[in-house]
Amino acid sequence: MANKISIVGGGITGLTTAIALGQKGISCSVYERADALKEVGAGIWLQPNAMRVLDILGLKPKIEENGSLIDVMEITNPQLIPHKEIPSDLATDKYGNRTIGIHRATLQEILYNKALETAEIYFGKTYISHESTSDKITIQFEDETVETDILLGADGIHSNVRKTIFPNAEIRESYQMCWRGIVNIQLPKHLKNKGKESWGNNLRFGFSEIDTQQNVYWFAVQKGGSNKLTASELAKQFHYFNPIVSEIIRSTSYIHCAELNDLKRLKTWHSQNVCLMGDAAHATTPNMGQGAGQGIEDAIYMAHFLKKHTDPKIAFSEFEKVRRQKVDYVVNNSWLLGKLAHTRLGRFFLTNTMKITPSNIMAKQMSKLYSVEID
Repeated sequence: MANKISIVGGGITGLTTAIALGQKGISCSVYERADALKEVGAGIWLQPNAMRVLDILGLKPKIEENGSLIDVMEITNPQLIPHKEIPSDLATDKYGNRTIGIHRATLQEILYNKALETAEIYFGKTYISHESTSDKITIQFEDETVETDILLGADGIHSNVRKTIFPNAEIRESYQMCWRGIVNIQLPKHLKNKGKESWGNNLRFGFSEIDTQQNVYWFAVQKGGSNKLTASELAKQFHYFNPIVSEIIRSTSYIHCAELNDLKRLKTWHSQNVCLMGDAAHATTPNMGQGAGQGIEDAIYMAHFLKKHTDPKIAFSEFEKVRRQKVDYVVNNSWLLGKLAHTRLGRFFLTNTMKITPSNIMAKQMSKLYSVEID
């Protein structure tokens, strides 16, 4: 008899996992605490590794149709002049996948509709705790109790599943505030199909189009920034940046604000028949644009190993063995990048390193980051 699999968390990682399991002929149930699909007004950059997985899952055409192709990602000075011209092929994997900018809500809807083909999805399910016996897991939700054989915790950086199995796990604070928004605005032609991240004195600003209707996703980061700033006050912080930056901020009706944090490295991601995934296991700061991408990668590897092994403990052990090195690389380098970008000496080091690094070396680094090798 097949194992019953329950996923706590119906975000990007949880839904992609359900789709990947379904492709392997494995059914599952997804439990999401929100009452309906809800995403803040933010976009996401799906880099080639994420697009490789989504292509395997048959979702690439739908995502490309609803998103915007980003030919190149550039780090620039405040006037949007790149520190180094990056060839577009550096942002492409060996399968031809490129970065796609898309609204998070649009992506989640695409994943939800696909997951429904093979999975049962329940909203309004607030996870309280779970107990494991020799052969079953009993999950206590706010309104009911569910029995399962395998529990996958995909419930984000503040994971309650993680709190149950690893109560001493710690969130690492960056003391950097991040504002995000989406605005309908016409970008100049030279800014289309590009992802820009501009570095100033203790400030960063990034943006790109995320569809064909001129919707632009943007984010702003400031060390020690206040979450009380109005759009006008925030725009004033960027007064010496290219004028388009202040225009984007001032034209945004809803701005989401949160501190950038990650998760201190866990010794392991699994306990008995329970395994953490995505931000619940290895939350990263967004400085490399790989947070959701690593959760999406988790999904296809998890499905692969659960199909390969009837014993979930073996599946989880192999999953972690394969995923650890890359995830640690992303988390550690993203944290370091965020710290260096907010010091004068750090910015000098990073920008000059970019300028002198040969393209073939950069290509090897990108190839390593974008690689997804799965049967």
